[in-house]
Amino acid sequence: MIFTFEGAPAVGKTTISEKLNSDHDCYVVPEVNKLFGKENRKSDLWYYQKQIERCQLSILNQSSPTLSILDGDVFQPIWFSSLFPDEDWGDFEKMVDFYRDMIEKTEISFPNKYIYFHTKERVRALRETGRSKLRGKNAEEIIEKIDRYRDFSISQREYFSALKDEFPKLVIFMESSDKKVSIQKILSYSTVHKYNDREIFEFIIEWCKKKQWG
Repeated sequence: MIFTFEGAPAVGKTTISEKLNSDHDCYVVPEVNKLFGKENRKSDLWYYQKQIERCQLSILNQSSPTLSILDGDVFQPIWFSSLFPDEDWGDFEKMVDFYRDMIEKTEISFPNKYIYFHTKERVRALRETGRSKLRGKNAEEIIEKIDRYRDFSISQREYFSALKDEFPKLVIFMESSDKKVSIQKILSYSTVHKYNDREIFEFIIEWCKKKQWG
């Protein structure tokens, strides 16, 4: 099976995926910048293509001992453009055409489940402060990142809530307060959804358009 882990920065999704990898032999596909290098990004199309490669890696390793995990959604560019409408995430229609073509060619598909991790904002802020200090960021940079993703986490949850309402078996919400409990729950999931990739995709496009343009 293939699971995608999502949630705002510092909610614990990467920590849990690494623990699943080390303790349960789950195959983990890191996010694009970590896997391919942020400095190698040459264009928006390059970023989209790398998401396809991530998806292919998860498919090739979905028969791993336990499951294959995508740390971050391969469809992220689509909904990021609507959650950050004031930022340049590339031409939306061009992006949609690219992904739609890849779906038609079965080069990309949706996971068996999205695990959406969440926690209290004060907890997330403390986690972000701790990890940002380890990365050498100063107080101003830390506050800026915490503030940037405070509103983002609200909109992101709204997006995954809408996705869950439309496709109930596709999305699971999970509070990331206890790693051991979270891991046990994740390993217990065995059912897979039978939704059509094209239907999910078209729903996402319509949601994003309403979010961005009303």
